[in-house]
Amino acid sequence: MKHLISIIVFTFSILVFNSLQAQEYHNLNTAAKKALKYYADGKELLNAHKDAEAIKPFEQAVAEDPIFIDAWLLLGELYNEARQYEKAKNAFETSFNLKSDARASAYYFVAQSYWNLDDYEYVIKALTKFLSFQNLPPEWVENSKHVMSNARFAIEAVKHPLPFNPVSLGDSINTQYQELFPSLTADENTLVFMRKDPDGKDWNEDFYISKYINGAWTYARNMGSDLNSPQQDGAMSITNLGNEMYFASNRSGGFGSVDIYYSKRKNGRWSVPENLGPTVNSVAWETQPSISADGKTLYFVSTRPGGFGGSDLWMTIKDAKGKWTKPINLGPSFNTKYEEQTPFIHSDGQTLYFSSFGHPGMGSADIFYCRKDSTGKWSEPVNLGYPINTKVEENSFTVSLNGKHVYYSREKENAKGDLDLFYFDLPDAARPIPVTYLKGIITNQLTGDFLNADVQLIDLENGNVMNSFSSEATTGEYLISIPSGKNYALNVSMKGYLFHSENFSLADRNSTEPYQLNIQLQPVTTGESVVLKNIFFETNSFELKKESTVELDKLSQLLRDNPVMKIEIGGHTDNIGNDESNQKLSENRAKAVYDYLIKTGTVAARLSFKGYGKTKPVATNDTEEGQGKNRRTEFTVTSIQ
Repeated sequence: MKHLISIIVFTFSILVFNSLQAQEYHNLNTAAKKALKYYADGKELLNAHKDAEAIKPFEQAVAEDPIFIDAWLLLGELYNEARQYEKAKNAFETSFNLKSDARASAYYFVAQSYWNLDDYEYVIKALTKFLSFQNLPPEWVENSKHVMSNARFAIEAVKHPLPFNPVSLGDSINTQYQELFPSLTADENTLVFMRKDPDGKDWNEDFYISKYINGAWTYARNMGSDLNSPQQDGAMSITNLGNEMYFASNRSGGFGSVDIYYSKRKNGRWSVPENLGPTVNSVAWETQPSISADGKTLYFVSTRPGGFGGSDLWMTIKDAKGKWTKPINLGPSFNTKYEEQTPFIHSDGQTLYFSSFGHPGMGSADIFYCRKDSTGKWSEPVNLGYPINTKVEENSFTVSLNGKHVYYSREKENAKGDLDLFYFDLPDAARPIPVTYLKGIITNQLTGDFLNADVQLIDLENGNVMNSFSSEATTGEYLISIPSGKNYALNVSMKGYLFHSENFSLADRNSTEPYQLNIQLQPVTTGESVVLKNIFFETNSFELKKESTVELDKLSQLLRDNPVMKIEIGGHTDNIGNDESNQKLSENRAKAVYDYLIKTGTVAARLSFKGYGKTKPVATNDTEEGQGKNRRTEFTVTSIQ
């Protein structure tokens, strides 16, 4: 049974070519009798599928008859199969010296030898010669052109190697078994990954978890039966807070061979995994999900019809009712007729990493990235480069929120097939837009109880919700990613409470330092006040900036949700300027908010406004920071009856 890493493919070529049983070129009767006997012995072993044992009699055949072309050709293919590439090259070249056009396929197979000896120029020469023959199978022609494009890429890539120093995650994570598919929380303090566990049938694939404490990863533990099943479970994507997971499994009750499931941690336990249903899952292979930071877009791999060939990258979007819509193929920017795998959408929402066998690379699955522009169009794929990408498969990876690190699985040196988890520094050019995060705990201001509040990050320029979710009911924890390059409003709300707002001005700076903010929501009570931190005016003016509409609409919604609540809107200034002008400015600003609320449907009887000038400072006026806090607009609940 295939496990959940990928659809199985081959390193040198996507197609499987084997001409070991091909018709002989040479007139065997012209060979020495003893050579013919060795040749027949070798063919008998080939027919019995004992390829490794067949090498010796063919070696004996060419020793008896050094011009025995058929024996040389079969030896070349057998040496390739045994990964004795130098011997394979010599065998093929000997046959070419005897007769250059003895067999067209020999040039294909000697290209394989050259490839594995890093002789990329000779790969191109051999395949160019191969393509000069007539009546070649179309699949061979297509694959040869694909390998030549990889060779051209490799020639340039190895001339310009990138700094690369992969670091093992250590013995608390890595074992003698396979570890792969790392997934991280935003703070890089929790790691979830898949291990091919030796316990159970067919080397069961299970989820494991580790915490980063005091500079080291804790001993990874199995995440238990809440998530893991007796079948294969893996290829997961966890949300930034680490309380939701999308993953692939071939557990019973699915719609196809492998389906995508969802689970959420509640009261310290993971919920029973839910199949995403027949809209997302099909009778084909759905695997390797990656969830966006706002939880509204899911990228995944599928072999379903309607793609470009092999496994393709697809996406589905959650609609207003919380239902996943019909998946959309990501198109030719990403997908080829070969295999595309392991998509990872970064929290910047604009950089998608994936692995591909089809785009020009180092010959197997390389890691690429595409960026989305302001119109939603994806760029052409960019290869991460050499030696990050090599001739073996590179996939099963995640990129840290700050964009500095890639965590991925790779083979240990001298331990083929034994995958461990490593991390390396991502080159600057391949890094996503810098993203920081805000985390903390949301509680009831009066009782200290943890709250299950709604958290939204809103782009102030256009009012779009960039990220939204709820804090943990049992712990009050929340974590939200904040990309650089824009100004944002953070809004925290819950029924029965006054909302809380914050402003993050990141339009002119790339911030990667995280924010820590514990938030206390005030129950709707007479006398309570809330500072409106996303109300903006022109300097020395009471004209509202368009960015203010986000916060004003939240206030308008609060009034609709509490139809008997009345409020006073208060305007405040710092101590700069004379008292009269400050008083007038503060009153006009309060009235501007009042007028907006009236215009959007609030009954005037529920509203009042007042200017306080500099009379109610909340901070010192001796510093710019203090003056900024004193220049504010707030509302106070005057009645809830």
